[in-house]
Amino acid sequence: MGRLQLMAMLEEVDEAQALEWHLTYNFFPPVDSTFIPVAEQAIELTNEGETDTLITMPNGKILRAIDIIEGLRLWEFLEEDEEPF
Repeated sequence: MGRLQLMAMLEEVDEAQALEWHLTYNFFPPVDSTFIPVAEQAIELTNEGETDTLITMPNGKILRAIDIIEGLRLWEFLEEDEEPF
């Protein structure tokens, strides 16, 4: 499972389902479901150009939105085709 399957899935199911699938099956160990709202927030902020906005993670770490995008490999969920840096 990987990027190509995720791209195909995004065409078939809603973004929330694809995000949950991505975090569960494209990571080992799977990313805990408590990170889904953080991932959604990072996607939204990055789409709005707010890549440096700080977000508190469920584990207490504070990261920039773009760092969450990078760390969770969420590029396919962004509205733009290119990475924003």
